Amino acid sequence: MDNLDEVVDTLELRHIYDRDVTLLSGGELQRFAIGTVCVQKADVYMFDEPSSYLDVKQRLSAARIIRSLLRPDDYVIVVEHDLSVLDYLSDFICVLYGQPAVYGVVTLPHSVREGINIFLDGHIPTENLRFREESLTFRIAEGTEDFVAEKSRAFRYPAMEKTLGNFKLSIDPGSFSDSEIIVMMGENGTGKTTFCRLLAGALKPDGTKKVPEMKISMKPQTITPKFEGTVRQLFFKKIKAAFLSPQFQTDVVKPLKLDDFIDQEVKNLSGGELQRVAIVLALGLPADIYLIDEPSACKLCLFSYTLSSL
Repeated sequence: MDNLDEVVDTLELRHIYDRDVTLLSGGELQRFAIGTVCVQKADVYMFDEPSSYLDVKQRLSAARIIRSLLRPDDYVIVVEHDLSVLDYLSDFICVLYGQPAVYGVVTLPHSVREGINIFLDGHIPTENLRFREESLTFRIAEGTEDFVAEKSRAFRYPAMEKTLGNFKLSIDPGSFSDSEIIVMMGENGTGKTTFCRLLAGALKPDGTKKVPEMKISMKPQTITPKFEGTVRQLFFKKIKAAFLSPQFQTDVVKPLKLDDFIDQEVKNLSGGELQRVAIVLALGLPADIYLIDEPSACKLCLFSYTLSSL
C-alpha cells in the first residue's frame, strides 16, 4: 500500500519512530498495531476492538483511517464496543448475543441505526426475540447533590520526574484525601499510567525523590494471563477472604457477572473478561488507595456503566 505517510500522520505515530516498542503506552501500542494492519495489502482487513486504550480524539482518528481502507475489491470487519465509534465507522452492523462462555449467535447485518437500537433495546424485532431483560438507556441528570464525606486522612506526594527513553514526565506536588475518586484525563502517551506506577511504587522517580509509603492496590492497564487454573482458583489464591465475603459478592462480583465464567481457565478468557477479573482482584485487596488504570478498556457499554457505580 502507498498510504504509509497518511497512516503515520493520522494516527500520530511519527514522534514514536525511534521509541522502543516495549516502552510504548497502551494507546501508542494500539495505534501502532492499527497502523501495521492499515499499511498492508489485503482482501480482508479485521480489527478487534481498535478503540481500546485510545482517547476520544484518537478513536475518531483510528476510525477515519480504517474507513479509508475501503475499496470496491476489499472488505473491512471490525469488532467494536464504543457506540459512538461504531456509528461513525460502520455501514452495516451484526449484533452478537448469547450466554458468555457458553454460546453466541450472530444476527444478520442491519443498518447502523437499526443495529445500534437493537443492541440497546435488547430485542430483535424481525425475530421477535429478546436477548436481554432490560434495555440500556442514557439519561442526563438535571442536577445532583454533592456528596459530603468525612475526610480524615490526606495522602501527599512530592514533585517528581521520570524519564523513560525519550519521554520525560514532570509531576507537580499534590495530595488527595480518602472518601473521594480522582479521575486523570489526558491524551495517550502523556504519562497517566507512568504516574500511577510511580504512586504504586512499581517505578522509582528520577533522583532521590521518594513517594511516601501507602497501602496501594492497582489494576494495571494491560493484563497478561499467566495463571494456570480457573478464575475461581485465582480468586481463592489471591483474595480468598474478600471473595468469600457476602458483602463483596453483592457489591462487586455479582454486578460484574463473573459467575458466567467463574470456572473457566484464566488463559482462555477474552479481553473484557480479563479486565473484569483484574478489577475484582484489585478491589479485593485491603488498601488505602485503589489505582484503577483504564477500567473500561475492552468492555462493552453495559459493563462500563456497571463498573462506574461500584
